[in-house]
Amino acid sequence: MTEAAVAFLASLAAGFLSALGLGGGGVLVLYLTLVLGMEQAKAGGVNLLFFLPAAALAVFLHLRQGRVDWRTALRCLPFGAAAALLGAWLMSFLDAAWLSKGFAVLILVMGVRELFGKGKEG
Repeated sequence: MTEAAVAFLASLAAGFLSALGLGGGGVLVLYLTLVLGMEQAKAGGVNLLFFLPAAALAVFLHLRQGRVDWRTALRCLPFGAAAALLGAWLMSFLDAAWLSKGFAVLILVMGVRELFGKGKEG
């Protein structure tokens, strides 16, 4: 399979999962780091740029379908923004190896939780 085809499939999967609200950025970061050999911090930057149009479209569609709990969203927004600022600031002090290891642990924990956790139906 060509590099362009792999990039297309990884982007397609990331966009699809992002639209579902399932963390498509994880797929994109894994592709960028494992397949392209990109540094973790740069992969995160690419992921953020990729996320903007995908998120805008997903938000529009979710709003149109009435799938947004405004009260919860507005309550979480300031804390998410503050955490994003803190994370971006802390990243400038972290070695790339620690960032990669932290991301790997996060992906593993999420995967184990999804495999063995009791999910809510709905």
